[in-house]
Amino acid sequence: MEKYLIHSNELHLIDAEKIHQAVEKLVESLDLAAGSTTNFNLYQVVENYFKNLEKRRKINHVLGIKEDRYELAEDFGIK
Repeated sequence: MEKYLIHSNELHLIDAEKIHQAVEKLVESLDLAAGSTTNFNLYQVVENYFKNLEKRRKINHVLGIKEDRYELAEDFGIK
């Protein structure tokens, strides 16, 4: 059976619980005491990055990741 891969225009379809489970694995693999504490919440950051296009844009801007307008227009119908 072929595994279905999620593409960039479908990230918002990933279930929040599945995102949290993946963050738990990240926290464990980095030997972190927790994935969220005061002013630090990997769960919220990753969930918003996947599920909220506007917040993803803001995070990308802070990180200096250039927006590919062609991809956004094609994937989301945004100009």
